[in-house]
Amino acid sequence: MAETLNCRCCGGVLDVKGSLCVCKFCGATNFISLVASKNINQLNRANKLRQEREFDNAARIYDVILVENDPTADILWYRTLCEYGIEYVPDPVSDKYFPTLHRIKDESIFNCKYFNQALELAEGTQKETLLKEAKYIDEVQRKYLNIAANEDPYDVFICYKETDLDTGEKTEDVELAEELYNELTLKGYKVFFARETLKEKLSIDFEPYIFAALKSSKAMAVIGTRAEYFTSVWVKNEWGRFLRLMDKNPEKQIFFACNDPEELPRAFAAKQAQLLGKPNAIKNLADNIDNFLNRNNASETTQPPRNIYQEEFDKIIETKTREFVKDFRMSDTGKLRKEALDDIEKNADVVDYYNNKDRLTFALGIWIYLSAFVFMILLLIIFSDSWYWDSYVLATLLSLPLIIAGTAVLLSYNWVLDLITISFMMVVLLISTFGRSEFTNFLTLLAVYAPIAVYSITSQVADSFNKFKHRRSKASLEVKKGLEDLKEISDMASTELTEAASNLLRQYKEENGILSSIKIKDDDYFKALENFNYMYESAERKYKKYVDVSDSEARKSPEKEESIFGTTIMGSFLIAPFTFVSYIGAVLDIVLDKYRERRHRYAIWVLSLYIIVILGGITIFICTMRW
Repeated sequence: MAETLNCRCCGGVLDVKGSLCVCKFCGATNFISLVASKNINQLNRANKLRQEREFDNAARIYDVILVENDPTADILWYRTLCEYGIEYVPDPVSDKYFPTLHRIKDESIFNCKYFNQALELAEGTQKETLLKEAKYIDEVQRKYLNIAANEDPYDVFICYKETDLDTGEKTEDVELAEELYNELTLKGYKVFFARETLKEKLSIDFEPYIFAALKSSKAMAVIGTRAEYFTSVWVKNEWGRFLRLMDKNPEKQIFFACNDPEELPRAFAAKQAQLLGKPNAIKNLADNIDNFLNRNNASETTQPPRNIYQEEFDKIIETKTREFVKDFRMSDTGKLRKEALDDIEKNADVVDYYNNKDRLTFALGIWIYLSAFVFMILLLIIFSDSWYWDSYVLATLLSLPLIIAGTAVLLSYNWVLDLITISFMMVVLLISTFGRSEFTNFLTLLAVYAPIAVYSITSQVADSFNKFKHRRSKASLEVKKGLEDLKEISDMASTELTEAASNLLRQYKEENGILSSIKIKDDDYFKALENFNYMYESAERKYKKYVDVSDSEARKSPEKEESIFGTTIMGSFLIAPFTFVSYIGAVLDIVLDKYRERRHRYAIWVLSLYIIVILGGITIFICTMRW
């Protein structure tokens, strides 16, 4: 099978018929020299590496081709692309491939020796194409350089592998890099940590920020838990560029952290590495970088420090504050805080439990209760032919178990009231069912409204009648007490830290005989004080809804005051549509006139009674809402 040359932009197979070939896949113009035709395998390999952003490896192959053959414009152009980390990326609109920079340099492409040699050897269309692409690259580079120039200088660049290509998950190196970032940031250094620094940037704009950080950073930390992470494309691109910057600037230094020094690339052979398996490895790495930067800074400045004693004390208070916060959980105050939070959470769960139980039994009881009267009405309609007293008796007796069950569930918060109410209802319903008095309807109405009245009145008078509300109130008072205890513990922790810092300051001044003004300025100290206050404020926001006032306070509070009578009326409206059994009986009595008596004194009296009750209830309800 004949060897085929691949496109310099997209990697597609070219149909070579001369020295100039247009790729049918991306439309890029490829120039095919005799050297390219003789070194197809090497050239394809180098182009593929360049397309995969392995610019250093690609450059080595191009260099071999140039050494072994006479230089040609196409090979020199490819070598130029490696210098500036050029990757050809398709435009989503036009599908044309445009060069993207991954290695900004201070030197313009028009000053690059490889490009100028390529330009001297190029002719005609090839020369025009090279100049056009070089101009585009130069414009992009100048734009990137302007962005980089506006970036504040960095002290440290953290180099690490973000994502494992096999699993697609973040590597364990991310957490180590983040730990180092936090350690160095706490020491006051400006650190380039891609996950944090580039999170607000578009991926296509990463390069100017990376370039600015590589150029300004005096130290680089390379972290790798696996050998392949050190040689991954982006990691190698970053440390490789930093090593070249070190050659020009001896004040830069590179640091490494790995599990096994044997896994380090050859470029790091003469460097000392921090072993990640050792205790406090990342902290030790941060300290080493800190020592290097301090020495470096000391050699660069001849001015004395602003206040040596203040700076020394700042470090002491920083260390002591972090130790205090670390040991806080195991301290007596920390244990009290945990116990208080546990008690608050436990009592909040109790409030939720009994609140939900009260709501559930009310809803379920009312549902069963209403179903009983719907059932009674259906039975009256079904047995209407046997009208009048027989059907009523039958409907009442058959519905009685559901009525009792609904009442039992509705008033399950107090079994004494429950039994009294059920007994009362059964007696009244039986009297109204088998009695033939004109007071029968009064008794029926009394039995129907009894559970609603009992529930409404006991809900308003005192929580002691309702064991669910009583236990909920008791638990809510415990939540309130727990929050008060937590506030005291929070204040106690702040006081302990403040006293410790004040004693430390006094002791430091006495030991060093300092009369000048030294203050506690450490950010960690003030942050710890804020955190101690926040631990109460966050708990208060979370559990404040569980704190209720007592019954007496509730009755004094205008916004919580409710009318017992108004609540009873509103409760009765809930049940009213299903309690008009006598009303339906009266209507049927008038309409059917089964006994042809032409006398309807009983029915008319019942209808009048219900009209008065409904109008009166509506009036009271409107007045209650208005008040």
